[in-house]
Amino acid sequence: MRALTNARFVRPIRVPLLAAALCLSLTACQTPGGPGAQLAMDPTDPCQSERAAFAGSKTYFQDKIVSGALTGAAVGGGVGALTGLAATGNLRGALIGGLAGATLGGAAGAGNAYYNSLAERARDQNELAYAMNQDLERESQQIDHTAATFGRLRACRFAQARYVKDQARNHVIDRQTALARIAYHRDHFDEELRIAHEFGLTMARRGQQFQEAATDLQTHPVTAQGAPAPRASPSRVASVNRAASVSVPEKRASYDDTVANAERGSKAAFDLDNNASLSWMLLHGLDA
Repeated sequence: MRALTNARFVRPIRVPLLAAALCLSLTACQTPGGPGAQLAMDPTDPCQSERAAFAGSKTYFQDKIVSGALTGAAVGGGVGALTGLAATGNLRGALIGGLAGATLGGAAGAGNAYYNSLAERARDQNELAYAMNQDLERESQQIDHTAATFGRLRACRFAQARYVKDQARNHVIDRQTALARIAYHRDHFDEELRIAHEFGLTMARRGQQFQEAATDLQTHPVTAQGAPAPRASPSRVASVNRAASVSVPEKRASYDDTVANAERGSKAAFDLDNNASLSWMLLHGLDA
């Protein structure tokens, strides 16, 4: 276990929920660099490497998907969409639910743009279906990567909180020092949860666009020199449909569950007087 260094324990400024929700519904308010770009790095943070690895998903989730641009298989780079915050509970949940609906609603038609962008460059439906399959595989891998880095970050935060509790219980540090150090990790994890929810909404938006494009693959054949080109093989089309409608959504649902479980367990993890063990928290659904 890494020891907690003598960092300055400064509580980060919290953005008012309503203002954040309204801002994130507007393109002009999107965070430069995508979700994760605003996670400042503290060299004294024992979880700095895990935080940096998780924030690194911003290199994939940094732009709106297919606003006339192509994804990985076509141009060799990942694209994404910045959406809003997501959380649970009463007014917060209602606000976020409305924002999520607006975000997903705004994605309608973007899948058509993605399909059309690929279709302009594909010689036939088989080539187009292959490109889509490649992008969907990359999407699946990126969701796995984001879930794994978040899981490691959550485990580090919870373990550091437990370490502080042990120090306080053994009278290595006094209660006020312990409270300050717990608050440091709690506040940082609150930031990280917010970014995790943003990534989740981005995944949902992209997923809707892929499903829309999969439908287009079946109903809008590519043309070659003004004449309809041969349709993609049924197996290749089925592979696109399966990935867009089953595989990727299942990965996203698993990621959302991981984030939700971590959020539920964070109250106990960062309560100095709660002595639930890390293994107990993992047993109750907090493992990645």
